[in-house]
Amino acid sequence: MDYLDFELEIGVRDGVEYPVAVLRSPAGEARERVEFPFGELELENRLQALQIALLRTGGILRQVLTPEEHAVQAFGRALFEMLLYGEVRSRYDVSLREASAQSKGLRIKLRVQSPELAGLPWEFIYDPRRAEYVSLSRNTPLVRYLELSQPVQPLRAELPLRILGLAASPAGLPPLDIAQEKQRVETALEGLRAAGLVTLTWLDGQTWRDLQREMRRGPWHIFHFIGHGGFSRTTEEGFVALADESGGAYHLTATQLGRLLADHRDLRLALLNACEGARGSTQDVFSATAAILMRRGLPAVLAMQYPITDRAAIEFSRTFYEALADGLPVDTATTEARQAISYVAPHSVEWGIPVLYMRAPDGVLFDVHAGQMKRLSSLETPTLTPQAATQVAAQPERAQAAILDVETPTGPLFDVELAYIPSGDFVMGSDPHQKSEFVQDEELPQHTLTLPAYYLALTPVTNRQYLAFVQAREYRRPEHWPSDGFPEDQADHPVTNVSWYDALAYCTWLTERLGGEKCVAKVWHAGQWETLEIDGAPWRFSLPSEAEWEKAARGTDGRLYPWGNLWDAKRCNTKESRKEVTVPVQAYPMGASPYGVLDMAGNVWEWTRTLWGVDIVEPLFRYPYDPADGREDIGADTTMYRVLRGGSYNYGRDAARCAGRNRLLPNHHNWYVGFRVALLAKDASTD
Repeated sequence: MDYLDFELEIGVRDGVEYPVAVLRSPAGEARERVEFPFGELELENRLQALQIALLRTGGILRQVLTPEEHAVQAFGRALFEMLLYGEVRSRYDVSLREASAQSKGLRIKLRVQSPELAGLPWEFIYDPRRAEYVSLSRNTPLVRYLELSQPVQPLRAELPLRILGLAASPAGLPPLDIAQEKQRVETALEGLRAAGLVTLTWLDGQTWRDLQREMRRGPWHIFHFIGHGGFSRTTEEGFVALADESGGAYHLTATQLGRLLADHRDLRLALLNACEGARGSTQDVFSATAAILMRRGLPAVLAMQYPITDRAAIEFSRTFYEALADGLPVDTATTEARQAISYVAPHSVEWGIPVLYMRAPDGVLFDVHAGQMKRLSSLETPTLTPQAATQVAAQPERAQAAILDVETPTGPLFDVELAYIPSGDFVMGSDPHQKSEFVQDEELPQHTLTLPAYYLALTPVTNRQYLAFVQAREYRRPEHWPSDGFPEDQADHPVTNVSWYDALAYCTWLTERLGGEKCVAKVWHAGQWETLEIDGAPWRFSLPSEAEWEKAARGTDGRLYPWGNLWDAKRCNTKESRKEVTVPVQAYPMGASPYGVLDMAGNVWEWTRTLWGVDIVEPLFRYPYDPADGREDIGADTTMYRVLRGGSYNYGRDAARCAGRNRLLPNHHNWYVGFRVALLAKDASTD
C-alpha cells in the first residue's frame, strides 16, 4: 500500500501550552497551541488504568468492553482531541479524504520534541468519530518519526532475511524461561523459515563480547532481543541486561548497544522484546533505548512499552516478519501485526504495546528480490565512474540505482566528505503565493530545472582543511589568522575572510591533487557511507553553481528550509540563534538537507560560481535559470558580482531559506562568507 505523509510535531512546552504543528500534509501546514488534558496525578492514574487493562485483557476473550477497556478508550480519546485540535484536525480530515481519493493510506509521522510527552503511549489515540484506534487501521499507521541528519534508503537484500536473536537471562534478575522464549519466536517464524524467506540464528552466549563477535560474522538484517531492560534514573538512559563473564547481570547502556549494532550497514531493524525498551527520560527525548539506537544510525527500532503475553508476542512476530519478507514498509508490517493481535484476542489492547521508531521516510527497509539482487556489503563498495554519471544524467529515473561498477577501491583517502546528488528535476526559486513572506523578486519565477548527477561537499571548507592548502601552496592566509598558524580553537569552523578567487584557487589545488595516484573519497549516498574511487583526469573540483547548491539544499519537493517548510532556530546558526559567531560545521545535524548535506542554512554565506551581474540591486541574469546563458562564466571580470547562498550567523531566517540569494564582488571577503566544493565529471561541467 502506498502512503501520503501527515507529519505532526509536538513542541516544547511554553508555559501551560504545547505548540502542535502540521509540518507537512496533503492539506498543507497548520499550527495550534494546546493544553495537556491531564494533571500529573490524573496522568499517573490514567497510565495505571492502562496497565491494569493490559494485564486483565491479555489472553482473555470477551464479547463486551470491560470498564478497564473503556478507560483505555477514554484515555486515547483525550490524547486524540489534544493532538488533533482546531486547524490541525481540519488538515488531518482533508488529508484523509485526499489519501482516500488517491487510493492511498495516510502515514502519521509523530515527532515529540517535548521530553515529558515522548514516553506517553500515543499508539492508543482513539478517534471517536470513527470509533477506532488510529494505529489499528492499515490506512493510518502511526510511527514515532525521528528526523536525523542521515537519510535512509532501502537496502538491497537477497532473501532470506537474516535474523540474529539474543535471549539473555542473567543471574540476579527474575529468571526467564529461555527455551520457551526462543520457542515462541521459532513457532512464529516456522512457516517463513520453511519457505526460505527468513533465517534465524540464536547467539551462543549472553555477553556483549558474544554479540560483538557474532556481529562480525554477519551480515545480519534484523536484531531480535529477548530479555530484561530498564531505565536508569541515575544516567537518564535506557539499558538492556546482558550477562557478565560470571553470569551475573551486566547493564549494557543504549549508547553501548548502539555502538555494537550501528556500524553494520546491513542491519536495518532492531526488535527489543524487553520491558521499558521504549521508555525515556522526561528531560531528553533521545534517552529511550529505542531512540538512542535510532540516533546511532538504525533505520527502525521496534520496542515494547509494556510486558506482552506469549500469545500476543507469537502472533505479532509471525505477522510482522511475514509482512517484512513480502516487502511491505515497516510501519505497514507493524499495523498488520497489531491487527493480528486484535483478531486472535478481541477486546485485548495488547496490540498497542509495540512502539515503532522510524527514520526511513517511506518505511521501506528492504528492497527484496529473492536470488536477483546482489547485496552491497562492506567488501563490495560501489564506485560511480564518470561514464556512470553520464548514463545517470541521461536516465534520471535510475539515479538511485546508479551503482554501476563494484570493486574494492584502493589509494589514499581524500579529506573531503561528499554527498551524492542524483540527476533529475528539482524546483528552483520561490512561489510568491505560497509558504513564505520573505520572497524576493530575484527569486522569481519559480521553475523546474534538470541537472545531471554530481557530488557536493557535506560541509563548508573548514579552517583545518584550508590550512593544508595554505601550507602546500604557500598561499596567503585569511587576514584574521595569526601570521604563523591558524585559529586552532576554531579548526572545525568554516573558513572565512576568503574571496571568490581564493575559493577558486582552493578548488584548483584539489583538482591538481587528483592528477597523481588514485584517491578514495567518502560519499554519503542512499542512507549509508560508500567510497568513490577518483582516478584523476575525468574529474574536477569547482565551486557549485547556485542551481547545484539549491538542489542539494532542498531536494526535489520545493521545501523552504533544508529540513522542511517550518522555521526552526534549533537546526541552524542564524541571527535568531544569538551566537553571533561561526560554529563547527557539524554542530547542527538536525538541519541536514534531504541528501544529508550540512550547514546549508546559516553559519556562513557560501560562494557559488554563478554570476549576479554588475548592478548590486538588479541581477543581470534572471530566472528561469539557464546554465548556458553565460551566468557560469569563470572568466568574467572583477566588476561582476557573484552569487552567495545559505545565509549566515549574522543574518536572519529569511536569508537561510533554500531559495535565498545574496551577492558580493569576487575580490572582496569578510567574516561571514566561506565556501564549499563540488566534484563534477569534466564532461558534465558548464564552465
